Amino acid sequence: MALPRIEKAEDATPLVGRDTELSLIREHVLGDGRAVLLRGPAGIGKTRLMSAAIDELAADAHVLTVKCPEDARGAYEAVRMLFAPLALTEGDTAGHPLLRGSARLALPALTRDRTPGQAPADGYAVMQGLYWLTAGFAAERPVVLAVDDLQWCDEASLRWLGFLLRRAEDLPLVLLLSLRTEEECPPPPAALEEIAGVPSCLTLDVRPLTAEGVGALLTHFLGDPPDPALVETCVQITGGTPFLVHLLAGRWREHSPPPEADDPAPADGADYSLAARFRIDRLTAEQRAVARAVAVLETDGIEMVAALAGTQPEPARRAAEGLRAAGLLRPDSLAYRHDLVRQTVLKTVPHDERARLRERAARLLDDSGRPAEDIAAQLMLLPGTPDPWMVTVLRSAALDAEQRGAPAIAGQYLTRALRHDPDDVELLADTARVFAHSDPGTALLRLEHALSLTTDPRTRCRLVLQYTVTSLGVQNSLRAFDLVHETLDRAVGELGDSPADQALRARVEAMVLVSGLDEKANVRQVRERFRDHAPPSGATADERVLLGMLCALRTLEGRPAAELVPTARRVLRLGDAGLGGWGALGAGLTLYLADEIEPVDTAFTALLQHARSRGEAWNCALVSATRAQVRLWAGNVTQALSDAQLAFDLMDRELRVEGAVAAHCALAAVHTQRGEPRRAEDLITMIRRPRLDQFTLEYHTYLMTRARIRAALGDLEGSLECLLRCGDSLTAAGIGSPVLAPWWFDAALVLAELGRVEEGLDVVERVGPSAERWGTARVRGMLRLAHGALTEGDPGIDELAAAADLLAASPGRLEHARAEHLLGRRLLQRGDAQGARTRLHRSIDVAVLCGDRLLVDQVRPVLAAAGGRLRRGTRSPADSLSGSERQVAELAAAGATNREIAEALFLTQRTVEFHLTGVYRKLGLRGRRQIADVLAGGHGRTGPRTRHEDA
Repeated sequence: MALPRIEKAEDATPLVGRDTELSLIREHVLGDGRAVLLRGPAGIGKTRLMSAAIDELAADAHVLTVKCPEDARGAYEAVRMLFAPLALTEGDTAGHPLLRGSARLALPALTRDRTPGQAPADGYAVMQGLYWLTAGFAAERPVVLAVDDLQWCDEASLRWLGFLLRRAEDLPLVLLLSLRTEEECPPPPAALEEIAGVPSCLTLDVRPLTAEGVGALLTHFLGDPPDPALVETCVQITGGTPFLVHLLAGRWREHSPPPEADDPAPADGADYSLAARFRIDRLTAEQRAVARAVAVLETDGIEMVAALAGTQPEPARRAAEGLRAAGLLRPDSLAYRHDLVRQTVLKTVPHDERARLRERAARLLDDSGRPAEDIAAQLMLLPGTPDPWMVTVLRSAALDAEQRGAPAIAGQYLTRALRHDPDDVELLADTARVFAHSDPGTALLRLEHALSLTTDPRTRCRLVLQYTVTSLGVQNSLRAFDLVHETLDRAVGELGDSPADQALRARVEAMVLVSGLDEKANVRQVRERFRDHAPPSGATADERVLLGMLCALRTLEGRPAAELVPTARRVLRLGDAGLGGWGALGAGLTLYLADEIEPVDTAFTALLQHARSRGEAWNCALVSATRAQVRLWAGNVTQALSDAQLAFDLMDRELRVEGAVAAHCALAAVHTQRGEPRRAEDLITMIRRPRLDQFTLEYHTYLMTRARIRAALGDLEGSLECLLRCGDSLTAAGIGSPVLAPWWFDAALVLAELGRVEEGLDVVERVGPSAERWGTARVRGMLRLAHGALTEGDPGIDELAAAADLLAASPGRLEHARAEHLLGRRLLQRGDAQGARTRLHRSIDVAVLCGDRLLVDQVRPVLAAAGGRLRRGTRSPADSLSGSERQVAELAAAGATNREIAEALFLTQRTVEFHLTGVYRKLGLRGRRQIADVLAGGHGRTGPRTRHEDA
């Protein structure tokens, strides 16, 4: 469907009485304003005012315009027509300069034709791509984007306009928008309210003209200054609406003398159809049929209009000329001069006849091979139940919308299609798929209904798998587990031995694990279910997903790490469990807790690069939060800061996810280790997850993070309360891993500080067997460290020394630094100041390398008491960088341009420049070439440990 541009008719209404509005627009856009929203009823002059503003801005800017038609609902239709003059999709798109980098992600929105086999686009990625397309276009000259009749704009385009406006502060860009406000218009969607609420958007309510303005218009149209009484009559009839003044003046001029001053005005005042009906009623039957066809189709094709009007192209052409002569159509197209005229034409058609016209129009469009979304625009306006051929069209249109990253629009098409057969299982599943992110509650209801309709085992398996994945996104895993568990008992037993059935069985078993391990209430049942489960061979990708999740289960059970590592390595090494898939995450959990850090870091780095290249902010956030935890476990606080900051920024700033936990906990944990517990506490109090205490991973991560914050703030009793709660929760859930959330280690050290030795020893004895069974050097060192902290005299010192040796040979650098600290304190208490200084210096060495400012600050006074001093500072200049600055600095040091950094971190270039300025100032640099040297010489990296000398 071709969208009309914003144009002026040859007899365009002159702009009168709008000096104030034009001045406000001028002042706003010349300042910090980035958008102007003109609101008012139809015919009030919004488009004319917008055109005048465009005229003022066009001399120094690229101007792209679009007028949204009422019946267009194709995903990104307005965006596609807005950028059509740039011819972005003609020829080789790969070489187009405006489609470089992340701008290429905009292609699904810009391309009309569906690519067979192409996966649905990520909605955020498409909007991100359109942003970078606009940014590249604005790099040449300032850009004005004008969108008229925003109330008819398709939802996907409207959401992108809001997305763009929130990021427009660093672009030479102005959005000019107009919105009709009368009652017959649909209620404004949330995206439109968001646009109006952006501080850089000026909202102007366009008011009716005063009597003086109406008089000026009448003078223009009638040729002579009108009598004041005539002006007053015109005001009463039109309500000061410029377009109606224009039509009424034309009627008076062409067909009758002006009324007498005492002639009564219509009781309803500004009746929009008043002047238009006068002209419509004078049309011939053929002209009236063509007028109705044009109103329904909104197309420039005379052949299609003729077919719908029941005539031939040549008579239709003559009829169109008659409509132009009557002042109804524009002089150069089959577009109505105003929506009011088109709506008046449609109102002359009885409701039933109008529905028949739209159905005929849809059939004509279908027969002519028009895109499914063009046909669906007509079908969506029809009452009643769609016919089978209509369902086919609606499903095709839904696929188009889904492929463009507009699942909500796809859901509208499929919901209409369901009217034909509400019990169509396949259609219910398709509808649930597209609603999974925008309306997961509806998606789950559709799947529940589909499950109630089918007994076929394979169909049920697929529906349950879909239900499980959707449920996990909205923390509804309990119901998902019940369904998938039941399916495993019933439907899977009916599957055969074909490769397809074996793969389906493996997927169902994996989803039992995924859903069952999500919440604590199901962990024991999952353990019992898979107690004697023989691991699959791992010959297929589906089996490797199952293997990865079995690794996660065995890790939670506390099976020996050495037994699990080979299988987990294999899952990650083959790398086909789906980037971001459950198998990779399950295997990654096992490996990093078993201190196999390198393969996990490598896998997650590849995962992150893949997500960044596709603009998938959600996946970037999840992977970054997970990698932050891995790097913190490896003692790399500085790199963990970059990851945790990115995850938090994406969840909080970009995606605005409610109930996020992992990103907040990761960043809070990093700030705690950096000696910033108050900042950490602010982050942890932001978490608002309902039923948080029911989740297996998130709850215990939250408790550990909160406990360490309280300890860093000096609240040891508060810390201990969180730690003991964590231990009780793990025990109640049947989780035997000593390293998933090592509450016992922190609790032992806190109890030692509080002098409650017996309680501490009870804690260590309670966990000792599971720690020995896990068997890594780190956990054995942690166990001896806990014993040593709780044991007085030389035996305690011997335990601490043994712990330090074990931890020195492990990746547990943070724990090693603590062991050296505690050992140094004990040696000082025994009177061995020299031995204490040696251990304390070593503790500082390791803590500095890790970026553990919290421990450095704890060790320094003890070292001073032992008579030691530092021959050099313990801070790198890079330590002063914030998390956001560190992210930017690392990418700049790797050679990325400002735009590449912005694309990778989902920032604007202005934000990158702001952070780089902070980096230069804090590091005392003049340019980016020196950043790499400073970061390489800083802390938070693996390498030779520097030594401090005794005083």
